[in-house]
Amino acid sequence: MVGGVTASVLLTGNAIAVAMAYSPSPDSSDKAGKVLNQEQLLLLKQVCALVIPKTDTSGAAEVDSHGFIDNQLFHCHSAKDQQAVQQILIDIDFQANARHQAEFLGCTEAWQTQLLNDIEQGGASFGKQYRSQFKFLKKMICFAYYTSEVGASQELRYLAVPGGYTGSIPYKKTDAGWGSMGLAY
Repeated sequence: MVGGVTASVLLTGNAIAVAMAYSPSPDSSDKAGKVLNQEQLLLLKQVCALVIPKTDTSGAAEVDSHGFIDNQLFHCHSAKDQQAVQQILIDIDFQANARHQAEFLGCTEAWQTQLLNDIEQGGASFGKQYRSQFKFLKKMICFAYYTSEVGASQELRYLAVPGGYTGSIPYKKTDAGWGSMGLAY
């Protein structure tokens, strides 16, 4: 149910078609994206790595979630959503500089994690606006990861008919097949 609610927020118009058409690129953060500049893509890549880290399966950064998010923002989201993601990335970097006198990418992973936890909890100098922007970004990271091949087939299990199929209607070879009146004209 939670997944359905998250998906309904992110799946507007042609979002699924755009998601299915996206091809991951190992060098997506080596250049500017369609919405985010190169520095923002690098920062987003690290945020993705912290939100869904690499375990026995690839993490969000390894499956190019950051490039996917840039593509989705460009094709499926309003200028307001695009600006919200850009702003939270700017604010993350600003807060890292204010707290640790270093850009976010220059901080230790422990400091990066603490900063993201502070945003998540609305603590320190972060308010509701930061929290809601970060929540939106996390939803996009989850959508990007779990629609990737790794997320959908290795991290999650897939079985077309969970529990298997057990027929309950006796059938003989001489019986007529079943049809649907829904297709009759």
